Amino acid sequence: MLQPASHFSLPSRLVVFNTLTQSKEPFVSLRPGKVQMFVCGPTVQDYIHLGHARTYIFYDVVARYLTRLGYKVRFVLNITDVDERITDEAQRTGMTPFALARKYSRYFVEDMAKLKADTVCRFEQVSKFVDKMIQQVSILIRKRHAYVVNGWVYFDVSTFPNFGKLSHQSSSELSLRPLELSVRKRDLLDFALWHPETLVEGKWDSPWGTGSPSWHIQDTAVTASLLGPQYDLHGGAYELIYPHHEAEIAEGESLTSLRPFVKYWVHTGLVNIKGEKMSKSRGNVYTVRDALRTYSVDQLRMFLLSRHYGVDMDLRGIDSAAKTYSRLKRITEKCRRAAGVASKDYDIEFLQRFSDAMNDDFDTPLALRVLGEGVASAPNLRSTAAAARRLASIREATRILGIDLGLG
Repeated sequence: MLQPASHFSLPSRLVVFNTLTQSKEPFVSLRPGKVQMFVCGPTVQDYIHLGHARTYIFYDVVARYLTRLGYKVRFVLNITDVDERITDEAQRTGMTPFALARKYSRYFVEDMAKLKADTVCRFEQVSKFVDKMIQQVSILIRKRHAYVVNGWVYFDVSTFPNFGKLSHQSSSELSLRPLELSVRKRDLLDFALWHPETLVEGKWDSPWGTGSPSWHIQDTAVTASLLGPQYDLHGGAYELIYPHHEAEIAEGESLTSLRPFVKYWVHTGLVNIKGEKMSKSRGNVYTVRDALRTYSVDQLRMFLLSRHYGVDMDLRGIDSAAKTYSRLKRITEKCRRAAGVASKDYDIEFLQRFSDAMNDDFDTPLALRVLGEGVASAPNLRSTAAAARRLASIREATRILGIDLGLG
């Protein structure tokens, strides 16, 4: 785990774009010196692809930078191992759903290690938290935020007037995008908390009969158990804003009456192939394992950090990023040999430019540009001492980005 560095531990000027407020806000954690963050993990029905990798690598950099600023970071990422899609894939392959989920959970953790996304302190399978989910659903029923119909439990959106505040949509707009069509529901926007039907292999006893928890209540149970009723940052791809994250807010704030449930909502863009979203359903998946047969992890990280996290990016830029990485590494290694002994001092101007980029909503494309300019100009510095200071500073920057240029 990275440790705070004195040159980054000054009062932070970090600003973060908050999806909830649609504005950049100064980053101030709920508890001084501590940050609790949660990111939606994969549904483990297959290997993760570069779209997943982009999301997890970005939040890994967020955790690395917050640590460098002096925060003690607790980063939790869930693994969805209870889902209809897992059951469907298991039936197709002849495995049991739990066996399939165990297999791809293991591969996911292995791939995260290969990607050097090592700031996650806990990978949590949601199936371990079903008792907490049942408890939360019971509370929502008791508080009249949820109702039971023939063993199904639905969240009553009419009891939460702010539903839609994260996606910035009115009730009439949301009604055009109903979550589930069912005659059992009181309203089109109501969403399921509990399924009585055998949608997955796992079945649990509950006050409403045997069944399984819905997707939306799963993350709420994990975060309440590990991070408490309120925490600092929730991440995931922007396609999760509605309905998933919207539902989490409704559940979390209805359970505790504490607002905000999460202080900063930060969402990443997608990775496209020829303009189309990369996804299993489209059959255009490029897995992390596929990519690592051709590119190094450092080349992948440089590529996936080369566009601002909030916008979509296309796979066609990967070769250019890989070449840029290889060129910077050659220059760095040549400069390291010329500079000799590593410096304990830093190039403050370089670090300031790098910090300014990261402080502006984790602008990794600008940070990479600063890094590239710093590397390219290092051989032209007038003294070996100046070159050594620059290399020491480049090492600090690359540790935050998780990219190894051969400086350790």
